[in-house]
Amino acid sequence: MTFYKVLHYPHVLLRKKGTPVEKFTDSLREFLKNFIATMYEFDGGGLAAPQVGVAKRIFVVDFKTAFESESFEYKEGCFKVFNSENKEIPAQFPMVFINPVLVEMSEPVKVGWEGCLSFPNVEAHNIDRFLNVEIHAQNEFGEKFSVKSSHLYASVCFQHEYDHLDGIMLVDRWNKNSFSESDVIADIKDFINDPSERKRMKKIKVTEASRIKFDFL
Repeated sequence: MTFYKVLHYPHVLLRKKGTPVEKFTDSLREFLKNFIATMYEFDGGGLAAPQVGVAKRIFVVDFKTAFESESFEYKEGCFKVFNSENKEIPAQFPMVFINPVLVEMSEPVKVGWEGCLSFPNVEAHNIDRFLNVEIHAQNEFGEKFSVKSSHLYASVCFQHEYDHLDGIMLVDRWNKNSFSESDVIADIKDFINDPSERKRMKKIKVTEASRIKFDFL
């Protein structure tokens, strides 16, 4: 198993917009296997390809823990998955979204708990998101599917990961008068340089995905 290095703000590759995936190859599926493992290794509920230096329109999510938590109550019908024939199918996690498109967003909400693996050790500020989201995408084999969500955690996560595909960062969503960018960067550096984190990173031996010549690029 390979773990990819998660890029931290303000790394330049985080600003690079992802391009559509056109080749659904074995190399893509191998990347996804390691990509998902990376999300779990760093305790993420979602991860976008640009966060590991791969500028493709791909993200992965896993909402099992959120759906089971008391903080984000799961209500029947709040998260539905449909196949290419628009027939409802069971949600299976982790879930891969390739070439996703947000086709509908409604009911604005203020979110204050949003986090990001590219912003470790940083507290989220109030962010404008939408509660109701419909997203269309392809899976690792190129098969089309869609999701309709009114679950707060899932809907916010979709919008957050989708932002990454367009080079949009959390700081772009915050009120510019509510934070200092230099403080944000300092907090991230404190996390990176923490002895326990340095020891952990040395142990897991991450790989820089941006240096790999994948055939689906």
